[in-house]
Amino acid sequence: MLHVCLPVIGVATPPPITNQMEYIILALVGIIVVFLFLHNTAKLKSQKNIDKIRQAWGQTKTNSIHFGSVTRYADQISHDFHRITYQTIHDIDFHQVFNFIDCTTSKVGQQFLYHKLTAPANNSENQSERLIQLFTSNKDLREEIQLELLKLSDHDAYYIPSLLSSKLPVEPKWHKFLILDVVLVISLIISSLKFPWLLIILLLPIILNMFLHLDNKNNTSQFVRSIPQLSLLIQVSNTISKKGGLLDDDSVTKSIANMKSFQWSARFIRFNHGEVQADFAQYFFEIVKVIFLIEVFMFFKVMRELKEKRSSVLTLFNYVGNIDASISIASLRAGKLKTCQPVFTEEKKEIIVKNLYHPLIPDCVENSLSIINRSILITGSNMSGKSTFLRTLAINSILAQTIFTCFADEFISPILKQFSSIRIADNLFEGKSYFFKEVDIMKSFVVEVARPQQNLFVLDEVFKGTNTIERISTAKAILSFLNQNTNIVLVSTHDVELTAMLKGEFDLYHFAETIENGKLHFDHRIKKGPVTTRNAIKLLELSNFPPSVVNEAQQISETFGAANSVKDE
Repeated sequence: MLHVCLPVIGVATPPPITNQMEYIILALVGIIVVFLFLHNTAKLKSQKNIDKIRQAWGQTKTNSIHFGSVTRYADQISHDFHRITYQTIHDIDFHQVFNFIDCTTSKVGQQFLYHKLTAPANNSENQSERLIQLFTSNKDLREEIQLELLKLSDHDAYYIPSLLSSKLPVEPKWHKFLILDVVLVISLIISSLKFPWLLIILLLPIILNMFLHLDNKNNTSQFVRSIPQLSLLIQVSNTISKKGGLLDDDSVTKSIANMKSFQWSARFIRFNHGEVQADFAQYFFEIVKVIFLIEVFMFFKVMRELKEKRSSVLTLFNYVGNIDASISIASLRAGKLKTCQPVFTEEKKEIIVKNLYHPLIPDCVENSLSIINRSILITGSNMSGKSTFLRTLAINSILAQTIFTCFADEFISPILKQFSSIRIADNLFEGKSYFFKEVDIMKSFVVEVARPQQNLFVLDEVFKGTNTIERISTAKAILSFLNQNTNIVLVSTHDVELTAMLKGEFDLYHFAETIENGKLHFDHRIKKGPVTTRNAIKLLELSNFPPSVVNEAQQISETFGAANSVKDE
């Protein structure tokens, strides 16, 4: 009798249900822990940013500014009414003033504020005042928006204005044939399923497409910084526009919708060239993009859209920039220095300022002045305060028409175009001497007189690069010409002869010094009338010059004084 042994096949026993539930619970706990960790990290980061925002409110930034980047937007935008000249920027230490005023959060806002400050408006109504008041009174809303603006605080955001250029890359002539290339690739792939030997032929267009893809990387490399930041600008605009009723803007909503296709197309372009793609799916998608030239097609599609939708990009940039600049102005007004809002009058030869001061000078002496129907000629010695006063008035006149905020108790003025000639230097590279440089500046002023707007001309020591006789005669002729119509001229001079020549056209003011306890003392206060004291020779004596030098200088001075007295009679 045979005994058949059947093998016993073991069947795996499933784990108890209780163990499965333990694994599921552990997994859920792990997910919750990770979620809570990420949530807490984000919350801590947000609180840290809020703390920084609150500490910065009403304070001056301490970090330096790279003005080569800050000016990009202003350089791309036209100016309808006026843009202050490079000479004026140099004369009034504009970059230091901007550094003091700038309280923006984003690089977009910083560039917008710079453009705003360099382009005084001819509108007496402050279009941003409602936003300034909103952010002054609504702290929570302001901080929420500043958290959004921080997303555009990266240095790369400086490059967004480059997308407003008219010189964006255009499709090469051979680009239209690329569609045939892609059709050929697709045909060969499909045909190779039946005829595998076609894969060898397929290598040729794939290699060509690889070179075209890599060559296109040179195009995309120009936009590594700008296009991702533009996508971020669109997102920030969308978020901010939903924050409050006063921030709604139909043009912004339409621009966001108009830029959706741009965002979609930009996703197909890899701008992070320096990063390694570690994900298999991303590697696979990159290969597909090479074979079918997806990135090449999408890049030129993005360029076409940027050209066609420039107005939408500009709308969103101005929207976010204006909001950030308005917060900056609100912060400036909340600072320790007193400010006032200007009052604008109709066109007339009149500026009235009360307790005007320079924001960059600690404990600056305040001055008041009324310019009514006549321009102003200021005399006085060096270091008495003439040039500082000229800069102070010019700065506040520009701030009045840009951020509608002045450093004074009162500032009343018509709408003006501001021009200055205070700090002139030789230009060795252009081969121009000091005098020729000054002639060029004065010629530009003369041209402005013929144009239909009211000007403010601020000048310090006219034509000091030439001899006395020609300096006085040309200065008198130029100043009288600039003083035509309702133009307002503020000029300082050491030439007392000019006071006699211009007293029929200009009101005379002066800054003076006194000698106290053997030392010069300057009170830096502007006073009515011509200067009556002369202390230059006395200063030689106080500085222990030889008595012979002091005595001879005194004798010559008395001789000239007597000669001038005879001429005046």
